Amino acid sequence: MRTAVMCASRDGDEPGLPEPARLDVRHFDDSDQRARSDRHDVGADGQMHLADDLASARGADERARLVRGMLSLVGFSELAYVTVRRDAHGEIDRLFFANGYRSAHLEPGWFEAGFHRRDVRLKAALTSNAPFVWDLHSITDAWRHAGSPSSFRPAFDALRDCGACCGLMFGIQVPQTSLRAIVSFASPTLHADWITDGVIAQALVLGLSVHQRCSATVRALDRGDAAKDLSDVQMRILGFLAAGLSDKEIALRMQTTSHNVDYHLRRLRQKCNVSSRTQLAFLAGQLLTS
Repeated sequence: MRTAVMCASRDGDEPGLPEPARLDVRHFDDSDQRARSDRHDVGADGQMHLADDLASARGADERARLVRGMLSLVGFSELAYVTVRRDAHGEIDRLFFANGYRSAHLEPGWFEAGFHRRDVRLKAALTSNAPFVWDLHSITDAWRHAGSPSSFRPAFDALRDCGACCGLMFGIQVPQTSLRAIVSFASPTLHADWITDGVIAQALVLGLSVHQRCSATVRALDRGDAAKDLSDVQMRILGFLAAGLSDKEIALRMQTTSHNVDYHLRRLRQKCNVSSRTQLAFLAGQLLTS
């Protein structure tokens, strides 16, 4: 696989530009036993059949051949799959890369260099469910309209160097979590006018099938990371929360005050990166059964 060297330029950068991102980057193998297909995630028959084919493949090499074959039929040369987690301020703080679906056009260095902060493709994938079609000409125009920030200039060379001159990117929210999966297709073709509705439909089927294959593993990894950082008191509170107890009932069980329980719940929502009690209760149920 070709690797693009991505280094953010610091000389002449616009005032106030954040430093290159310091991120928690995880890599996982999609053959992990936790990578089970969740049939409720993807519903169309074509997606189901392809996801089943990926799941039943005899090892990573056979899955890679299946994906390469589909990519060739659709017309793309590369597929990347990464799941991002964002903090309470909306900044990406953790990345999960699937080893079987890695590509130089969206590697860890892209995020570590801070390019994601100016990438219109990623902005669209993080905020919309619609697929975003792009080529170097269109993202160069967007860069110029944004004032041509010098911090993003090396990104164009990086994309050219790895043969990613046009493509398609879309995002998928992982329910009841702060995780969002990004599926990215790339091609060395200079213009994106060949990416028709039919091509987009086929790419969506392939991308959603890969997501169905990988999402269970990412959820399990993220739950495991969250559990490692919790104290015994916080784990007890989560247990009571998952059982449906109110703050007052939890306080009585723990022989403390409702105010103290509320404090811990606010800290837990912040630590687990969820915004509501319902989401925290859902996550608590997953943590305690994993």
